[in-house]
Amino acid sequence: MGLCASGDAQGTAQEQERDRKINAGLRKQQKQVENEDAKRMLLLGAGQSGKSTLFKQTQLLYGKKLAKEEMESYIPIIIGNTISSMQTLVEKSEEFAREKKDGKEKYEHKCPKEADIVKDSDRESLDAELGEAIATLWKDPGIQATFTEKHEFQLIDSASYYFGKVRQIADDKWFPDEEDVLRSRARTTGIVTTEFVVQEHHFKMFDVGGQKSERKKWVPFFEGVDCVLFVAAISGYNKTLFEDGKTNRMEDAMDLFEKTVKEKMLEKSSLVLFLNKSDLFQEEIKRFPITSCPRLADYTGDHSYKDTTNFIKEKFEKLVPPTRDCTIHITCATDRHNIKVVFDSVREHVLNESLAAAGLTQTMMQ
Repeated sequence: MGLCASGDAQGTAQEQERDRKINAGLRKQQKQVENEDAKRMLLLGAGQSGKSTLFKQTQLLYGKKLAKEEMESYIPIIIGNTISSMQTLVEKSEEFAREKKDGKEKYEHKCPKEADIVKDSDRESLDAELGEAIATLWKDPGIQATFTEKHEFQLIDSASYYFGKVRQIADDKWFPDEEDVLRSRARTTGIVTTEFVVQEHHFKMFDVGGQKSERKKWVPFFEGVDCVLFVAAISGYNKTLFEDGKTNRMEDAMDLFEKTVKEKMLEKSSLVLFLNKSDLFQEEIKRFPITSCPRLADYTGDHSYKDTTNFIKEKFEKLVPPTRDCTIHITCATDRHNIKVVFDSVREHVLNESLAAAGLTQTMMQ
């Protein structure tokens, strides 16, 4: 009986090991199939277009929720964003006070003590004293006046958002929420990937750095792309690139978009254009005409949101070869509802394109 028991135990162990290997092989095979079937979406666009915000928004909508450790990793980024933004405003306030006409009266801040606290910060920690200094400076008329001229220098779009809650951020018990993470700004270097499933359809999205130094890394990801999501900041018509402080952002976006739509390796990919940062654009056109961008200098309409956005859309449409289709959406990447509506439309478009390429239609599949 002892020998029989030993044999049964051995047989069971062998069967378990065999089953384990079979199951592991099946899981690997299933993963390979899923990867092959996944719709590959490539996010392209210039730096500061908001494509990384769009990437994070998509993750929050359809992917796995960020773990506590991931949320925590954004704390130094948010603190750095907040401090460096106020340091920039203080620097520009003092510069404008010296150099602009009526500058001393209009742009000079009246908070020298708080300004020194901000200037001396290493950007790595934000305590109560520093938080209070930033909050006080943000209310200063000179800083506010300087902020209205932000098109003349480099300032992240989320600066006012973080200033508005700086006392919370300076609290030892503060922990970022999804909105804080979404609005954080960190330069994308290399490639960032996310995967998600929507209604049983598997998607892979790739976000690549948009700065000029990063664009050479795009090419290896062109092969096998089902859809190119090109993001251009519509609000960038009166701003310059972070990299050189000279090139108009809208002109750079148009040049880059034109190169993208003519890229041979992407000619079979669906093309979607997001004219992003519509919320900021609505504010900018109240003060600055779109003709301040050389490529938009021939605009003769009024300053209404509808007419100006239609004109810009037409400018981008003219860059698309007649043989290609391009779907254009006006977006605000920080607006979750807007991005959900737009992305659901894009998702359907990508799936329909795939079916059409396979000689099928949605009707045939039902």
